[in-house]
Amino acid sequence: MLTGMKLRAKTTLFFGIFFIIVVSTVVVYIEYVVGDTLRKQTAHNFRIIAEQSEGTYFAFLGAMKTRALDWTSDAKIQDLSKRIISSEEGTADRAKLAEELGRYLKDKKMPYDKTILITDLLDHNGIVIASTKSERIGKNEKAEELYDANKFTETISAKFGEVFFGSIVFDDESPEPVIKVTVRVSAPSEDGTLVPIDAVLLIYFANTQDVSNALGMGLGTQALRTVERASSQAFLESYKTSNIFLVNRDHFIVTPSRYLQNVQLKQKAESFPVRKCFDEGEEISEEYDNYQGIRVLGASMCFKDNGLVLLVEIQKDEIFAPLYTLTRITIAGGLVVLVGALIVAFFFVRLPLLRIGDVVTVAKRVATGDFTVQVKVQTKDEIGYLASVFNTMIVSIRDARKDLELSKQEVEEKAKILEKDVSMHERQEKELEESKKVAVELLKESQQVGEKLKIESNRMQTVLESIGDALILIDGEYKIILANPQALKVFAMPREGLEGKDLREIMKLFKKHIEINPAEGPIEEMFLTKSVVVTTIEDEFALTTAFRADPLPITFSVAPLGGGLSGGVIVIHDTTEDHELNEAKSGFISVASHQLRTPLTSIRWYSEMLLSEDVGPLNEAQKDFMSEVHGGAERLYQTVDLLLGISRVESGKIKTEKQQIDLAVFTGEIAKELASQIDEKGVTLSVVAPDGDAVAVSLDPLTLRQVVLNMLSNAIRYTKPKNGIIEVAWKMNEANNEVVYSVSDNGIGIPKAAQDRVFSKFFRAENARAAVPDGSGLGLALVKELVESWGGRVWFETEEGNGTTFFFTVPFAPKG
Repeated sequence: MLTGMKLRAKTTLFFGIFFIIVVSTVVVYIEYVVGDTLRKQTAHNFRIIAEQSEGTYFAFLGAMKTRALDWTSDAKIQDLSKRIISSEEGTADRAKLAEELGRYLKDKKMPYDKTILITDLLDHNGIVIASTKSERIGKNEKAEELYDANKFTETISAKFGEVFFGSIVFDDESPEPVIKVTVRVSAPSEDGTLVPIDAVLLIYFANTQDVSNALGMGLGTQALRTVERASSQAFLESYKTSNIFLVNRDHFIVTPSRYLQNVQLKQKAESFPVRKCFDEGEEISEEYDNYQGIRVLGASMCFKDNGLVLLVEIQKDEIFAPLYTLTRITIAGGLVVLVGALIVAFFFVRLPLLRIGDVVTVAKRVATGDFTVQVKVQTKDEIGYLASVFNTMIVSIRDARKDLELSKQEVEEKAKILEKDVSMHERQEKELEESKKVAVELLKESQQVGEKLKIESNRMQTVLESIGDALILIDGEYKIILANPQALKVFAMPREGLEGKDLREIMKLFKKHIEINPAEGPIEEMFLTKSVVVTTIEDEFALTTAFRADPLPITFSVAPLGGGLSGGVIVIHDTTEDHELNEAKSGFISVASHQLRTPLTSIRWYSEMLLSEDVGPLNEAQKDFMSEVHGGAERLYQTVDLLLGISRVESGKIKTEKQQIDLAVFTGEIAKELASQIDEKGVTLSVVAPDGDAVAVSLDPLTLRQVVLNMLSNAIRYTKPKNGIIEVAWKMNEANNEVVYSVSDNGIGIPKAAQDRVFSKFFRAENARAAVPDGSGLGLALVKELVESWGGRVWFETEEGNGTTFFFTVPFAPKG
């Protein structure tokens, strides 16, 4: 299309395209390069503002902490709190003290801080025992921890000077959001030092407007002040659409902002940074749609522990307004320059083109074979130079024609030589054809090998799909290489969402209903030991994924790949049916035990009557037989009793009545009860009480008795006679909140291979069965169930042949 166009038109077109490209490049540069730089700089500035606001917010919390500590330093509050905690529940004395404390707080303390709405005193269980609102007494504030409203559990075990803040939430006690602040009450001891007591002061602060003022958004809907100050906050205040506010875990805006002054409207803020904080615990500084659906630039600070996210936002259109203006100016200026350039090109190119026309005329005559013509040289500029060169070229062509004739003869001679080269080339082509045939044969063989590999791959795929359990192949970085269909069901995920992903990011692992780090699981153990790791149903492993909210009970079989490869094969078995079978088994044991107990009671009673000769004398042989019957009935009755105890604990039907138990007195009574067995075995029992005051625990005495009795009975049975030593001891742990009770012996010990199953029902180690043939394998299983039922822990230390020490923990209750 351009070949038929005159040079003048081409020149004009060139200038037009050139200026369009330049203007377009400038516009694109402004839009993308400058715009991206502005976007990044704004995001960086907002990150700084968000960090400053974070510091301001925590400084505000520090002021609230000071106020809370000031209250707990009030001598009257300390005295009344201590007297309330020391008084008996439900008495008139406690009610009178609670009323006096509530009146003192309401009349003497709260009038000096209008932001405090309610003040409560909580006992060690989180129950309100005194309040400025009497109708709140008896309310369970510990339950509010589920919603991040307070941090009672941390506070009740805190030290003096520690203050804890809940999230900002909407509470039934107030139409506007409140912050619940908890601090443990301390009271002076006899020597004058402050000692924390089992009471927590809970203060409701309704001061979200103060929080907003602290963050810099407390000026209402009017334009923000544009004062001169050396901080990045001044940058934010120069924009009309800037906004700073807090959002709680329920996605409600809880502080007044530019667009929402009345937070009681409970405005939801469903935006990207809110989800990013509460779902993934991450902070952002980028472009997104805010809760109003408007495109904004913003940054967030995630206070996940406090259940809050801080947002700093500004509308994108306001930030980019200068760029949009610059783009329009650039386009308009480009058009003006383009028009001027086209006018200049039209007038200044015309005369040179006329001289070029003379050159074109001579060129046409040369094209017809006339080499005698010459171009007139009229100027000394580039066009004159072109004419001179053209004339020289005509002379050169004329001379070249003569040389061409001579060259023709040389070409004919070289053609003969070329014919010889062609014949040689044909021979080479034949050899190449032979090589091609050989290559085709090799290709056919490789295709056959490929078909065999494909068949083998299909066979392997069939085997993987037929496996009933989930099978996963991972590399050394936990990346999933292969997963069978059962694995997709277990994880409730599509294949593309599973393969290639990090298993630690997809799966959450639980052990005994507590989430654990993957580094504590069986897969990491396989990587460390380079050996097969197998778990059982008693390990109580479970997993969840993003698509499986309810924990799925599982067992693992993990093996390394081997062969120099880094990775492992993981087989996951769904134990849901196994758990159902265990529950059915437990139900059967419970029913069977109840049905056996009645006839066993009759057998024991009648055999005792016969042995005591209440119904007539027995000869020696009859006495021996009846002794065996009575002994067997006693052992069977104990087994049934153990089964019933385990069944009650597992079903949650065990009845307990907590009392304060002095461990020294309690252990002494059990030692007296077992004195005949100890003397009969010929072993020594040593009871080691800790120095200082007596140690007491708050537990059901029958439950604790069953635990200690089972442990001591086991120690007596498996300790060597004559030189056997049994030691019972107890002491406070380092945190001073629980007692560690231990029973040691120098008996047969527990083999290493049997240690993982010691607390399993009906299990007895080989050396235990050899030493004492009689035994049900239920005693330690019941001990574990009972200890865990009161929230304690049980474990042991042992060396085969050198004895065993069993430990368990119980909550500490100071003697009143």
